[in-house]
Amino acid sequence: MRNAILAIALAAVLVLAGCAGSPIKEGMDAQGRSWRGAESPKLVIYEYSDFECPFCGQAQPTMEQVLRAYPGDVRLEFRHNPLAMHPRAMPSAIAGVCAEGQGKFWQMHDLMFANQQALEDADLGKYAADTGLDMDKFNACIASPEAAAKVRADMAEAVDAGVTATPSFGIGGTLVRGAQPFSIFKSAIDSELARAG
Repeated sequence: MRNAILAIALAAVLVLAGCAGSPIKEGMDAQGRSWRGAESPKLVIYEYSDFECPFCGQAQPTMEQVLRAYPGDVRLEFRHNPLAMHPRAMPSAIAGVCAEGQGKFWQMHDLMFANQQALEDADLGKYAADTGLDMDKFNACIASPEAAAKVRADMAEAVDAGVTATPSFGIGGTLVRGAQPFSIFKSAIDSELARAG
């Protein structure tokens, strides 16, 4: 039921924005990190998030709205911050890292957030297969210490950024905490863009 409500909310946002159907640009930087939004952004938003966190799931339609409102100015980059209270958050984050290694992070991201109540190993494997990943490579990556190390590096970055809860969003010098409405993000983004000139 909750996923259906989120899907309806996202569809409503897209219709209201007049952009339903137009894809948001995606790419990968030189360090192999996936991004969505502007190719040459004036401002990067770092989302510190957890795939099992319900508030992180609630924030996804707002992030979509942000990227559609600032198509040439803003880029979104995801950082894994799985919380200990969510037992499937770490395995899901590792699955995200392994999907990113094959250039399919956002597809996996979207499937995991759309199915937050189904993040067991078999579910993650199904989502990986559904996105067209090479399953031998994916399974080897899941078992590798390197994938977990990448998640831990993101978690350390979150601590350095002052993140104490998920979701949190680093927007220039501003840290927005929680699944806030679009107006809160707009205010922070407009302020940071004005500061950047």
